[in-house]
Amino acid sequence: MRNYVNYTIFSAEGEKDTGINVLCEDFKNAVFSLSSATNATFKIKFQGSISDSAPSFDAAQTATNQWDYIQIVDLENGDVIDGDTGVSFTDDDVRQFEANINGLRWINATITDYTDGAITLITKLYNNQ
Repeated sequence: MRNYVNYTIFSAEGEKDTGINVLCEDFKNAVFSLSSATNATFKIKFQGSISDSAPSFDAAQTATNQWDYIQIVDLENGDVIDGDTGVSFTDDDVRQFEANINGLRWINATITDYTDGAITLITKLYNNQ
């Protein structure tokens, strides 16, 4: 039986921001659906952590605030996107990505380099059990 759950990380966000922390430890994979409107121009980076308590993904990485950017795969063309690079948008679009989150406890995303537009990011966490 396939188990899954959906979360909205951003809903029509219109500025540089970090989304909601998502507890993901019971799942192996995450699919992200990222949509933008109103001629959006921004970059987004996906984040993960194995910390027991949710880290502050919007604060610097430290020994007591452990997290890192995670690699994603573009489901449109199979391109692998390095976590430190992130995804750049320059127009209205919908994109879908997958991340291997096996072993992570928390995931999130941060909008950087924001200029314009509304950004929505949802994720579906799942196991193929």
